[in-house]
Amino acid sequence: MTVGFVPLFDGHVCSLGYEVLDWIHAFCCHGPGDVQGEPLDYDDEIREFIIDCYRINPNTGRRIFREAIFSRPKGRAKSEIAGMVVVAEALGPVRFDGWDANGQPVGKPVRSPLIKCLATEESQAGNTFENAAFVLGEWGPDEHPEIFGGTSGVRKYQSASAVYIPGGGEVRASTSGSASKDGGKETFVVPDESHLYVLPELRSMYATVMRNLGKRKLADPWALQTTTAYRPGEESIAEQKLTAWRKGTLDPSTYVNHREARGKIDIKDRDRTLKQLRDVYGAAMDPDTGWMEPERVYQDMLDPTVCRDEAEAARYYLNRPMSGADAWIAKRIHERQTRAEVVARGTAIAIGFDGSLNNDSTVVRGCRMSDGFLFKIGVWEKPEGPAGEGWQVPRGEVLETIRQAHKDFDVIRGYYDPHEWRSDIDTLAEEFGDRVVQFATSRYKPMSEALDLLHTGLTTGEIWHDADPIAAEHYGNIFKAPRGGMMLVRKENPNSPRKIDSVVGDAIALTARRDAILDGWSAEPKENYFRLPR
Repeated sequence: MTVGFVPLFDGHVCSLGYEVLDWIHAFCCHGPGDVQGEPLDYDDEIREFIIDCYRINPNTGRRIFREAIFSRPKGRAKSEIAGMVVVAEALGPVRFDGWDANGQPVGKPVRSPLIKCLATEESQAGNTFENAAFVLGEWGPDEHPEIFGGTSGVRKYQSASAVYIPGGGEVRASTSGSASKDGGKETFVVPDESHLYVLPELRSMYATVMRNLGKRKLADPWALQTTTAYRPGEESIAEQKLTAWRKGTLDPSTYVNHREARGKIDIKDRDRTLKQLRDVYGAAMDPDTGWMEPERVYQDMLDPTVCRDEAEAARYYLNRPMSGADAWIAKRIHERQTRAEVVARGTAIAIGFDGSLNNDSTVVRGCRMSDGFLFKIGVWEKPEGPAGEGWQVPRGEVLETIRQAHKDFDVIRGYYDPHEWRSDIDTLAEEFGDRVVQFATSRYKPMSEALDLLHTGLTTGEIWHDADPIAAEHYGNIFKAPRGGMMLVRKENPNSPRKIDSVVGDAIALTARRDAILDGWSAEPKENYFRLPR
């Protein structure tokens, strides 16, 4: 007997997903909707996703991923797909049971499965559960009694809250009130539409069931999260996960399958937007087999009663996270001004410093004197989770980074926010003289002018940056804050853990550069003069 995985074709991966797909196609159907009860035939995009979800370690047979995230635009049948995976997890061959004679993994059902479909409201069962309940409790027992004949608990799928599986298992719709109670022993969980998990009770629900997944090692539990693009700044579960994924800090045991529109977002450009829609929806907008109409979706994007603004249209239908009209700067503008470049040693630069002691980020940003190019010198952020408890900014490391910058570059001038760092800045001023200047970011007028200088430079295309991922995140977190005829910036709310400090650092670095130039600095050797910030 063959022991171990044997690839049968190019691109063949060690996964139970091939068998799971065959089972779903044989024993499941479309859920509630236009094609209710009709056979399933998943497109290649969905097949690939399910195959990847069920990848296993060829040495141990255990799952590679403990969580999978399926991120697609509105209408891409995310909940139905998750619902069919729920059905498979209840009764199908979803866990490793050995190898066949051809070196392919063979699956078996989970013993006594406990499956929870998480709902965002107390009054609803959730789209994923409705799809699963329809197949498990109504369609399945009639069409395939050999598989579903023993299920119970469903009189009408629309009002059901649980389906009971022969042998002691169950599939349940869970709300924040019930799911947030510790003690469950789930084998599979579906946090559906996790971009809506913005309230504390919903985040707590997610955290509780994810902790519960660790209680049944033999069942090899996992979670399937579905989402559409989040609204930046709401700190939804989807935003936290996908932000970590974009930064490259997401745990490798989480698999992300995300698809969003590429390039510039301009919904008034009909041809561009229709092309983006067809790309991001894939088979759902196929002219012959798709169920979504590109032109109708496009009209919904333009209708202010359907989508309040371009950002909302992009989130729903292009799966692009975008801030609304209150965003300080459009994400596309910041992305457009990216230029992969390393600033050479000895280059004349200005510095912008925005510091904190523990909660906010501490950043040191550089600005090339010749053209205003912005780049990271150093950034320190409080770690997430338990690692962040009691954390403080490593002051010595920050100061050493600034001193090293003076060795690596020709620092013409640096503006430093003195809040919580006044004595350290005084020490730096003793070392570097008038190249270290205090710039209080709490003063409305000079800070407003600094922000306007940065905003104008990016918007007009004059100023470029190095695409630092942390800075990019900070730019996505920042919102307008009008104050007495001046425009300042803020987080989405005062208690938000999301940071904006790189933007502040860029603004004062760019201002330090401007003031040095106004005072007579030039790339040509000559006497330079000095002006204090206004």
